[in-house]
Amino acid sequence: MLRIIDIDSGSIAEELDIRAGDYVVTINDQVINDRLDYRFNISDEMVHLRIRRGEDEIIYDIEKEAEDDLGILLEEMKMKACGNNCVFCFVYQNPKGMRKAVYFKDEDYRFSFLYGHYVTLTTLKQSDLDRIVNQRLSPLYISVHATEEKTRKLLLGINRDDHLLDKIRFLTEGGIELHAQIVLCPGINDGAVFDQTVADLKQFYPGVKSIAIVPVGLTRHRKNLFPLRIHTRPELQQMITYVDEKRKTLFRELGVYFIYLADEFFIKAGVELPGAAYYDEFYQIENGVGEFRDMIDRFLASVRRLPEKWPQETRITWVTGTLAKGNLEKYVITPLNAIDNLHIDLLAVTNHFYGPTIQISGLLVGEDIYNQLKDRELGDLVLLPPRVLNNDGLFLDDWTVADLEQKLGVPCHVYTEPLSRLFSVIKKKRRKLVSTESA
Repeated sequence: MLRIIDIDSGSIAEELDIRAGDYVVTINDQVINDRLDYRFNISDEMVHLRIRRGEDEIIYDIEKEAEDDLGILLEEMKMKACGNNCVFCFVYQNPKGMRKAVYFKDEDYRFSFLYGHYVTLTTLKQSDLDRIVNQRLSPLYISVHATEEKTRKLLLGINRDDHLLDKIRFLTEGGIELHAQIVLCPGINDGAVFDQTVADLKQFYPGVKSIAIVPVGLTRHRKNLFPLRIHTRPELQQMITYVDEKRKTLFRELGVYFIYLADEFFIKAGVELPGAAYYDEFYQIENGVGEFRDMIDRFLASVRRLPEKWPQETRITWVTGTLAKGNLEKYVITPLNAIDNLHIDLLAVTNHFYGPTIQISGLLVGEDIYNQLKDRELGDLVLLPPRVLNNDGLFLDDWTVADLEQKLGVPCHVYTEPLSRLFSVIKKKRRKLVSTESA
């Protein structure tokens, strides 16, 4: 049974006097285990709903349009834990003393469907595979890393053949679209192992729609862990060249490039980011594959709408990770600083919490940001990068934006809006600042 936590106003459920605190037992005689079961089973025009209220059960026969929701909000799904021991798992690279949730390893195909989480499929049973196909839980995002059995076992820390390709075949033949990820570890799953992985996955195209290749990320907290190293700059450059050749062959065969290097390869190799055509449909942009190109192109498309002059003198400190600094400076900050009365200082914060090899903005912590801003002239507003906060508004070290504001004495804003809305954010924050100063 699933507990109902709220009812939408004006909904079918409210009309039927279904209440928060009731439990959904079955829909059309199917047991409801989670929100996906609920969503799948209410898609019929005739719904036979069984509700538990205290010791009583109430039956509802509902006639509706197929697309109509009942207006029932169910309790959150509990995420399934991962039983793998991946040699590059970021969870193992966290320092001690962080909040408990940071050490949780998730492996749940339901969250892959809902939110794009990557799963290895190692623990999927036939009943899970059947459910994915029956409920059309597509697309899914899968961490492959290697298809060669020995290497896959090593990378995932498992001691059995998990029959990955059989599972992929079942899912793709069932109409499920898959997007694969390879975390590339120098000397382990590159070379011939990489070639085999791409070849094995290519046979399932277009069921397997894309492969993202991401360089391994290593923190300074790797004591007693499997020995790994990051790519050297020449290795990154060689990989770009090598993948480009494979992409040409794949395009001739498939009509798409199929494999896509993450932005980190180009930036750390000192190579210009490729154009939008490189990424086809930007299948894995949330995985950092084409994210910079998309951001740059969207901003440049809006440049002509920028004002020539800002109404009043405004100075902003824009915080980013070291990875993004060069492209932000070149494509975004320079055009903005051409506006009269507006001056933006771009500050790349070094990640001391995880170590300087971790360069993405989303893993910056509050204390590092504070320590590298505290002795600077910050101006009217500090803009913080997106993805630095969890759903509870916390940095990874449990700082909050309010903590930063209080310690720095300057309004801070996590910038999640499109760049085209930058000026509305500045206006809003400026009004808040003036209002606070007046008070």
